[in-house]
Amino acid sequence: MKILNTITILASFGFFLFSCSGDDDTASNDTQKPIIEMNMSDAAPLSCSTYQRGDIIQFKARFTDNVALGAYSINIHNNFDQHSHDTETGDCEMDPIKTPTHPWTEIIQGEIPVNKSDYVATMPIQIPSDIETGDYHFMIQLTDAQGWSTLRGISIKIEE
Repeated sequence: MKILNTITILASFGFFLFSCSGDDDTASNDTQKPIIEMNMSDAAPLSCSTYQRGDIIQFKARFTDNVALGAYSINIHNNFDQHSHDTETGDCEMDPIKTPTHPWTEIIQGEIPVNKSDYVATMPIQIPSDIETGDYHFMIQLTDAQGWSTLRGISIKIEE
């Protein structure tokens, strides 16, 4: 019985010793959200930008994280009801509120190379030529490798 108790104590000690993770695991200590930067001279789109139907938005943004970036997506949807996402900067001149009849709605998935902590994303985005004109939101969602995410809303206007 004494041998069994000794084995149990040693096994328990070994279990606790090897199950504890060290503090040197940077990824597990990642508690910071990634950052979306739109302060480059050629960043696009910028808040209150105006485009025409059929144009191409030359999307460009810088993404950074303290450990590693994961993925990003772009969500484009109408703002005909003048709603807000609390991530926008600046006030844009808005069209009158209206009911959408043929709005532009699109979700685009972007790729970031593995193990990057700094990445400049670029992507040409074609504006459909048959969509309803008016106010739109261009939402960028960025997630890091650990699952922390941040959202950036940009108000744009689509004209004839």
